[in-house]
Amino acid sequence: MTGRGVLLIAALILLAAPVRATAQSAYLRVVDVGAGLCVIAVTPDGHAMLYDAGRGQPLCRQAVDEIVTSDVLDLVVLSHSDSDHVRELVAILNDNRARRIIHPGDPRGEILGPIREAIAEEPGADVWNLSERPVAVGRRFRIGGATATFVAGWSDGEDTRGEGEPSLLSEPAMRNNALSTVIRFEFGGHSVLLTGDTVGRPDSPDYTLCRYAERIMVENIANVPLQSDVLIGQHHGADNATSNCFIRAVRPTFVVFSAGHQHRHPRQSAADRLVAFGVEPSNIFRTDRGDDEGGVGRKREWLWDSLRDCVDKPGDDDVEIHLPSDPDEDVRVAYRTPINRC
Repeated sequence: MTGRGVLLIAALILLAAPVRATAQSAYLRVVDVGAGLCVIAVTPDGHAMLYDAGRGQPLCRQAVDEIVTSDVLDLVVLSHSDSDHVRELVAILNDNRARRIIHPGDPRGEILGPIREAIAEEPGADVWNLSERPVAVGRRFRIGGATATFVAGWSDGEDTRGEGEPSLLSEPAMRNNALSTVIRFEFGGHSVLLTGDTVGRPDSPDYTLCRYAERIMVENIANVPLQSDVLIGQHHGADNATSNCFIRAVRPTFVVFSAGHQHRHPRQSAADRLVAFGVEPSNIFRTDRGDDEGGVGRKREWLWDSLRDCVDKPGDDDVEIHLPSDPDEDVRVAYRTPINRC
């Protein structure tokens, strides 16, 4: 057998092997669901959080079934109601009990009917519908030995518009994204910032812009810190987020973009801003590793580690994050499968 064959078999074994929290670290997995988002966090004492629920394949549910051995989710957060963030929730709630659920409560879309019904019927769940029951900014929820801090979240993206900022009423997609709930997961003196599809700038060549939700969070940094070891990057790496003001406030060592072969995400322009602020290109991870959709200018997909003409498929580029219990120990971030192939 060739050396390449041995490496491939080893990679497949790693992919199949369950990886969970240890006695020394909390474990997060950014599941490669394609152009969507699903993040699972598990603490050493067996408690768990789900942030967003994938785009419809069983990939998020399968990961929850593997990682969450207690069948109990201490906290479920739906950042917003776009279908690529919520589709697997019903199946996940069929298999697991949720103790607390936070969701924006916006009225959009027929697809949300079964999801609303599943949330309403979840036995004993403490449900925070932000359109009816807002969460105070800075509120901390216990996830076993970890905490999840509510950094931001609205039921209407238009609520993020400040004085002099253009209205989002004529831009439904951006308005839907702007309301995203942002959570800071903290364990052992380390943190991961989960941002959903939050936005901070119009799609503009002016890189000094700092607007909408990102501006609000930066202005409130004295009350609710943003600095985090790992940033789960905004809106899959779109150019209308990851503003300079926000990067400066978060100061991440690692960035993970959950993307797929769609919309040319993550964008070269967003990655360039991160690199300009000191994030090493090798510390920027993407769940569509190798993908090559091309594009020019600000519509160009990020070229680092891409493979010519690669059409990346979901399911092979999960990213794992280990947060040690010792504040002096380094956070570890890596692809679950070490080989980059298309």
